[in-house]
Amino acid sequence: MTLKMALCTKDDLSEAIKLQKREQYEEERKKRIFNAKQRLFGLDLDTLERQIREKKKQASEQLECDKRYEEQEQLQKRLITAKEKELEKEKRIMDSDLNFYRCRYQRKDQRREFDLNDPNYLKKSTPVRISDADITLGISSAQIFYGEDLNKSDRQVRQREQQRAWLDQQVMERKQAEEARRQADNVYMESVWCRDKHLEEMAKSDHRMRHQIIHKIRQFNINLAKQKQENRQRQKQETYEDDMAEIYNMLSSDMLTENPDVAQSRTNPNKKIAFMYRGMTPDELRDFRKGQVQQLTDTLQRKTEAQLMDKQWEQYAINMDRSLMHKQIDMDRKYKQQLDDLVRDNAKLAIEQEKQRKDSLEQLSNAVYDDFYDQFNKTSR
Repeated sequence: MTLKMALCTKDDLSEAIKLQKREQYEEERKKRIFNAKQRLFGLDLDTLERQIREKKKQASEQLECDKRYEEQEQLQKRLITAKEKELEKEKRIMDSDLNFYRCRYQRKDQRREFDLNDPNYLKKSTPVRISDADITLGISSAQIFYGEDLNKSDRQVRQREQQRAWLDQQVMERKQAEEARRQADNVYMESVWCRDKHLEEMAKSDHRMRHQIIHKIRQFNINLAKQKQENRQRQKQETYEDDMAEIYNMLSSDMLTENPDVAQSRTNPNKKIAFMYRGMTPDELRDFRKGQVQQLTDTLQRKTEAQLMDKQWEQYAINMDRSLMHKQIDMDRKYKQQLDDLVRDNAKLAIEQEKQRKDSLEQLSNAVYDDFYDQFNKTSR
């Protein structure tokens, strides 16, 4: 398709491509609809199969795309997590270094104005006058002040001695309390020992009683086992005697002795009891053989008669087939002759009808020609 335009934009090209695809699709649809050999009634199986294949292909591509997207997302998550951990570690290290620097080089006591803001300034400062012979005092310095403590050293010595006496008294009181506590613990341990001894005696008596009960139960179980063993031996002996009696009865029974009289039925003289019958006598065998020979002779005779009858029927069938074949040949010849006559008559009628049609077309002024029919089936819609 060629566009006769001076300048084609991108929208014009896309529109031209859409028109070309639509025309191509329309031509393919015409071929499918107007072609009687390829036209389908109901469903277009080829198109459906092609659509199914396209959908499966799209689904597989979408699945592969989703899988790749998930893998990429997981990879990005792992990278982000690793980066966050690295940033947190770096931040932690920086904070630790900053705190160390502050603790090491930026303390309060290292400031220039710390002596002005020192809370222990008064504790660290010395008294104004230590004694009468203080060398720091000048000529015009004051000598006596209210509240000064010149006997501080003696007072501190006396206070230390008093504290030592108090500590000695506390140590003695603590020792006395410890001794009392030790005596109370001894009394408590003695009572606990007595209680444990009493519990041990009770446990021993309980164990002794339980041992006696277990011994009695064991003795009862032994007696019960002996009784059960005797019962089993007695039952075994009785079973053995019953089995021996049954074996003797079976050996002496009519079935094992093969008594022919017991096989005779009491209700029907010509009938035998199946489970007690042990075979025929020589006379019965002789009669049975004679009957077999007679049956064989009768069977051979019937077989010979049947073969003769089959041959007669075969000959009769052959004769009937031959006569039917001749009749069929005559009927086919007559049918062919009738068909040839019918074809000739139809040809004559066709010539006469064509001549009549042409005459009627020449007489009619509004005759329908081929151009009238060619205007239909031009589009698939």
